[in-house]
Amino acid sequence: MAAVAGAERFPRALSPLVINNVRLGNRVFFAPMGIDLADHDGSFSQELSDFYSGIAAGGCGFLILSNATVSRDSILSPRGLRLYEAGHAEALKPFLGTCRDRGIVVGVQLQHYGGQAITTFVRGKPLLTPSAVASNGYRKRDPKYRVREMTIEDIDLVKDQFVRAARLSIDCGAQLIQLQASNGYLLSSFLSPNTNRRVDGYGGSKENRGRFLCEIVRDIRKEIGQEAILSVRLGVDDCIGAGGTVVTDFDTVVPLLEDAGVDLLEVSICTAETFKKLTDGEAGMEAHLHECVRQIKEYARVPVGFAGFVDSLQKAERLIEDGTADLVGMARAIFADNDLVNKTLDGREAQINKCLWDGRCFKDKANPRYSRVYCCVNPKYKRPE
Repeated sequence: MAAVAGAERFPRALSPLVINNVRLGNRVFFAPMGIDLADHDGSFSQELSDFYSGIAAGGCGFLILSNATVSRDSILSPRGLRLYEAGHAEALKPFLGTCRDRGIVVGVQLQHYGGQAITTFVRGKPLLTPSAVASNGYRKRDPKYRVREMTIEDIDLVKDQFVRAARLSIDCGAQLIQLQASNGYLLSSFLSPNTNRRVDGYGGSKENRGRFLCEIVRDIRKEIGQEAILSVRLGVDDCIGAGGTVVTDFDTVVPLLEDAGVDLLEVSICTAETFKKLTDGEAGMEAHLHECVRQIKEYARVPVGFAGFVDSLQKAERLIEDGTADLVGMARAIFADNDLVNKTLDGREAQINKCLWDGRCFKDKANPRYSRVYCCVNPKYKRPE
């Protein structure tokens, strides 16, 4: 009865969606959120399995595992997820197999941190960037921080690393692959004129700045065929004002990504330097995010989703109904209560642990007191005070 009532209350949010032969049970997803509970070699751990199992049972249409780095030379956290060796894929395979047997679609987000990594964790090697533009925030965090401009050989190597990680993702059972091309990490730093000042074929025009990402998409699609949904989390506004990426830069880049093989876009905004605007709920940011999503939808033929400031099925339903997005993600809200969707469908909304939107979970990642990300309201991982 709950499923029937839910379908009546939330006909758009709960409608299934088939993309590239993969059926998503509904249009609400758990968006990528760095948890950093992998084993110390970067393998998928029992702690991660327990965490994501709780998410998977909560009623979302699909979930995406975040920040699986594609390179041993790109590490942000010693317990961040990694996916560049066969052993990493083998550790992930049982969880993905269990979810697939239960009809739960799980995606893997592939990441290269670029200049937003920690040099200490990569044996002091300089971090790869488009144009050796440092991240001020990470330079303050890392006493050994160094960056260098990528050569063409570096670009080719990183493309190969993404393709290998995508192959490993498919081999261990992922039904969705997402490229992290937002928030100032390597792929999005190529998209931004603030961090990409190259004068070769990978810099200059917005199309050239998008070339690296498009080539990775094309190479992955060639490698995996139609075996999975290929998604991009696309950073469309650095939120730094003049000199940064703005959403209108993507009027030609989005069609190029689609031609290369993208099936799904997730819109994101901000970088490490400006992310506080989102986590602290700066006035106007939610409306700006929605406007960016609507703009990308105008450029796109593929489904477009986003995550940010959504804490209920009611809100997700409105955003799909009014045409803002085709899919709606939640990260902090479902972190606060893994069962948000099911509780809503069961008429138990009064029992939902509501996110406080104070951003403390994100700040835990840089807090030396904590070894993981905690929550203010979820008793499963309540922050020690």
